[in-house]
Amino acid sequence: MAEQFLWAGLALLLPLTSFPLVKKLTGADMVSPASGPLLLVLLLVSVLPLVWRERQVPRAALPLLAFACAALFSCALAFFLPLPPFRDQAILSNMLKALFTLAVGLGFYVAALVWASQAERAAFLLRWINWGGLAVIVWTLIQAADFRMNHVVSVWMEQAQALFTTSGLYNDRATGFAFEPSWLAHQLNMLYLPFWLAAALRGTSVHRLRLGFVTFERCLLAGGLLALWFTVSRIGFLSFVLCVILLVGIAMLRGLGSLRERLIGRARANRRLTRILVSAGLWMGVALAGVLLLLAAGLVLSKVDPRMKTLFNLSALKEFSVLRYANQLVFAERVVFWETGWNIFNDYPLFGVGLGNAGYFFSQKLSYFAWSLVEIRTLMYRWNTLPNIKSLWVRLLAETGIAGTGLFFSWLYVVWASAARLYRRPGLAGTVGLAGLFVLVGLLAEGFSVDTFALPYFWISFGLVTGLAASAGLRSR
Repeated sequence: MAEQFLWAGLALLLPLTSFPLVKKLTGADMVSPASGPLLLVLLLVSVLPLVWRERQVPRAALPLLAFACAALFSCALAFFLPLPPFRDQAILSNMLKALFTLAVGLGFYVAALVWASQAERAAFLLRWINWGGLAVIVWTLIQAADFRMNHVVSVWMEQAQALFTTSGLYNDRATGFAFEPSWLAHQLNMLYLPFWLAAALRGTSVHRLRLGFVTFERCLLAGGLLALWFTVSRIGFLSFVLCVILLVGIAMLRGLGSLRERLIGRARANRRLTRILVSAGLWMGVALAGVLLLLAAGLVLSKVDPRMKTLFNLSALKEFSVLRYANQLVFAERVVFWETGWNIFNDYPLFGVGLGNAGYFFSQKLSYFAWSLVEIRTLMYRWNTLPNIKSLWVRLLAETGIAGTGLFFSWLYVVWASAARLYRRPGLAGTVGLAGLFVLVGLLAEGFSVDTFALPYFWISFGLVTGLAASAGLRSR
């Protein structure tokens, strides 16, 4: 019973990505500060006793623990690298902070993995996640309505927001309880929307309340999509579009599967070649549908988002300048960060430069074009914070190299295999499996927006997937 209260409290506090009281006490912004203490207690009272009793770590977590060891090894090797100085930023301190954020992510994953090893406990957690998601939707829609009625953020709204976060509000973008709009989009795409979409499609619910076709999750899905729209997060939109593409692909493959078999069956000769050609045509059709959906999404964004109005103006690309094209979309800074991280990886491809150390190389690796951007010059000359790559995928390569990145993707493969097998099952298991596939696909895009390990949303989602798969005897081998 005590664990249930702890999990309910953690689920309700997940929307908070910063907290004023914690900053007042520590002097620094922390990711998920409100739910962090509850996580620590859960690890002590739930996870550690299980590991001690069974004398083994859950198998699904082994690739991730191997990645953590690789990250530690990369950090140890970093002391033998010629790390350039960056103002008064201490190398050891930054590495310890980076390792701490990884430990936080690992903690959320393992705690969810252990808790979800029983289906009824997974359903319990999802119920409280839904209630927390409802609070996110309500507060986000209030923010959007306040701006559209007043054309500026109201004083009372700023005062109310200051109770929950350490950041301010945006005039034309909703943040919910998150630090910034893109973080709200991230938590929606990595936790809430995938489970609501999967439950809506499968017709399942972890709540007893149901009115015919209408379920709690379907109502939450409608509200969640509105909340995502009001974030005006381009990566957030892309993440959800990728989920839709996955859904369309699954529907096409299932719907055309019987046609494929009929075509193969009618082949009079060389059925193997016919099977290859028909399968290739089917996959090309899925790919074409995905491209068309992306183009449609881009067309909509170019009409509603001023930053994207030149999306289809490809004159810069004709001059072979990707950075100039990104700059006209107000996106060049991100691309510059990714390019810099890639340059660091090129110099240290095997083990990287250690977690938290990529920023030390920015002054050496930034391109000539980067120094023409105001944000880059402000970051390098005026701010005292260490630059970061702003992409999880590029950061993995730059800071842990091929070794660490390979181990991280081996863990993602375990998650994918678990989700794919759960997807074939009825009831809650099938819903969680489909949601896991949505999160994995969405993470492809979100990984180019967020680079911290401490945001708990995809960790918890993947913990639910692998935990429920293990309880159903579906561990990946």
